[in-house]
Amino acid sequence: LALTPEEAAFRDELRTFYRTKIPEEIRERTRLGAEVSREDIVTSHKILNDNGLAVPNWPVEWGGKDWTPTQQQIWLDEMQLASVPEPLTFNANMVGPVIAAFGNQAQKEKFLPRAANLDDWWCQGFSEPGAGSDLASLRMRAERCAGGWKLSGSKIWTTYAQFANWIFCLVRTDPEAKKQGGISMVLVDMTSDGVSCRPIRLMDGTEEVNEVFFEEVFVSDDMVVGEIN
Repeated sequence: LALTPEEAAFRDELRTFYRTKIPEEIRERTRLGAEVSREDIVTSHKILNDNGLAVPNWPVEWGGKDWTPTQQQIWLDEMQLASVPEPLTFNANMVGPVIAAFGNQAQKEKFLPRAANLDDWWCQGFSEPGAGSDLASLRMRAERCAGGWKLSGSKIWTTYAQFANWIFCLVRTDPEAKKQGGISMVLVDMTSDGVSCRPIRLMDGTEEVNEVFFEEVFVSDDMVVGEIN
């Protein structure tokens, strides 16, 4: 497949940007497969966002780009060819698009600009002991209380939870519903009372993933994304 002259110019512009604006030492660590630090990821992500390149897949009103699929692919290809750390996927590809599509206006205004700029570091609270990819088997419960919900349970294999200040969780809000129902998405401040995090040491000696525990953690109603259950 051949690029049009306009697409080739777009590619060349990105190629130059990635190689001149992202610090070389960060790109070299990425290229070699060395450990990329939290600071490396934040630095790269913020530079991309300052130049409108962190979340092109989002709606335009929240920092996205009205790009063609080919432009989206060029954006990613050239980023990888230049060994630039990709924007934090939990922010850019997971929670951001969900809040943009299903969140209320207050949630969009509160969270999307900060997620795009990595002012908030998000992690994913889906997998549980005994319920990894089988999310219909999750057991972490959310019980109704005044003004919101009390969360109890745990999540596992939570990547970069040690860096995160917010976690998006799937929780069981109706234990009487069928397995595939009664599940809601909530946003939880990792500094809330009752939240704790324990690293899991991997076979290569790193501690990238974690267990996260919730002991009657209060989450207000305005932290539920979309419809309950």
